[in-house]
Amino acid sequence: MNHFLSQAHEISHTLQELKDDLHRHPELSFQEYRTTGVLRQRLTELGLELVDLGMESGVVAVLHGALPGGTVALRADIDAIPQQEATHPGVMSLTPGVMHGCGHDFHTAALYGAAILLSQRRQQLPGTVVFLFQPAEEITQGAQALVEHGLLERLPQVPQRLFGLHNRPELPAGTIAVREGAIMAGKSHFTLTLHGRSGHGGSPHKCADVIVAGAGIVNALQTVVSRNTDPLDSLVCSVLSIHAGTPDNFVPDTLTMTGSIRFLSQDTQAYAQQRIQDITQAVAGALGCTASVAFQPGVPPTINSPRMTRLAMEAATALVDRAHIVTPAPDMGSEDFAVLGQHIPSFFYWVGSGFPNCFNPCWHNESFRTDDAALPLSAALLAHSAWVGLEDLAHPSQAVGELHG
Repeated sequence: MNHFLSQAHEISHTLQELKDDLHRHPELSFQEYRTTGVLRQRLTELGLELVDLGMESGVVAVLHGALPGGTVALRADIDAIPQQEATHPGVMSLTPGVMHGCGHDFHTAALYGAAILLSQRRQQLPGTVVFLFQPAEEITQGAQALVEHGLLERLPQVPQRLFGLHNRPELPAGTIAVREGAIMAGKSHFTLTLHGRSGHGGSPHKCADVIVAGAGIVNALQTVVSRNTDPLDSLVCSVLSIHAGTPDNFVPDTLTMTGSIRFLSQDTQAYAQQRIQDITQAVAGALGCTASVAFQPGVPPTINSPRMTRLAMEAATALVDRAHIVTPAPDMGSEDFAVLGQHIPSFFYWVGSGFPNCFNPCWHNESFRTDDAALPLSAALLAHSAWVGLEDLAHPSQAVGELHG
C-alpha cells in the first residue's frame, strides 16, 4: 500500500472527528467563522504558517519543507448551503435551515488530512505546500475574494501547481475520476427586463402585456439549446425566476426574469448570450413591449490541461488500481476553483463518495450524505498530488509554459 494511503488510514479517526464536527456546525458563504477558527487552531498545532489576507473567513496555511524546491497549492471549500437536512440516523446539522449538502465538510477534512500527512514528511519535503481552505464556493465568489485580497502577492512564492477535489456521490467510495479537459461548466447570469403598457384586465387590447411577452420569451429561449447550438457542444440555458404583477385586475407594465447560462467553452457562452439578446428583443418587440438584457459574469469552466492530467494520473495510480480510476463525462455544475486555475496551472479531481448497493442522492439534495470511508483516500490523494507536483517542479520533463497546453 502507498505510504500516504496507509498513514491516512492511521489518522482516519481524526479525519472523521473533524468532518463530523463541521457537519454538525455548518456555516453559509462568507459566514464560516467557527470553521475558520477550528482550522486555524488545528493548522497552527501542526506548525504551519498562517497567511493573513484580512478576510473574516477562510484560512491560508503554508508548510515549508526542509529541502529547497517549488510551491504547490491544495484547495478545499468550507461553506454549507441554505437547506434543511432530512432526518437520518447519522451525524446531522444542528443549525436549522443550513446543511453541508455538497460535502464541503468532507473536502475540508480531507485537506486537513493532507496537511497532517505532509507535515509528517516535512524533513523530506522538496519545497513548499500551500493549503487553501476557501470560503464561499457555493456562491462562486470565494476564490475571487482570495485573489482580490492578495493571495498571490502575500505567499512566499506563487504556486506553480494547484490541485483540488470534489466528492461525487454517483461514484462509489474508492473511485477516483481523472478527466482531461473540461470537467465542470462555466456559468454566467442574465437579467431580462420587459416594459409594456399597463391597464385594466378587462381591456387587454389597450395594453401591452409583459406577462404574455415574458411567456413567449421563456419558450423561445429553449431554442438556444435545442436549435441554435451543436448538440455535441454542451450548454444549459435556464430561466430561474420571473417577477411581475400584483392585483388580479391589472395588466402589469414591468416584468423581470433572471437566469443562467452554463457552458464548457467561452465561444459557446458568447454565442448563447447573443442569441438571448436577439430573441428577447425580437419577441418583446413583436408583442408591443421593449426589453433590456444585462449579463453578469460568473466563473469560467474548470479545465484540466494535458500536462496536469498526467501528473494527476500519476498520483491516482499510486493509490488505487487502474480499475478504480474512471473518466466520466463533464458535469454542468460550476466550480470557482476555475478562478484560481486562471492564475495557476491546476487539476480538479472527483472522488467517489457513494455508499455501495444503494441510491445516493445528488449534491444539494436534503438527503445528501457522503461515505466517509473515502476520507483517507481523499487525504492521501491530495498529499500525493502535492508530492508529485513538487517532484515535477524539481525534475520537469517539459517547459512550464506547456502546462496549459
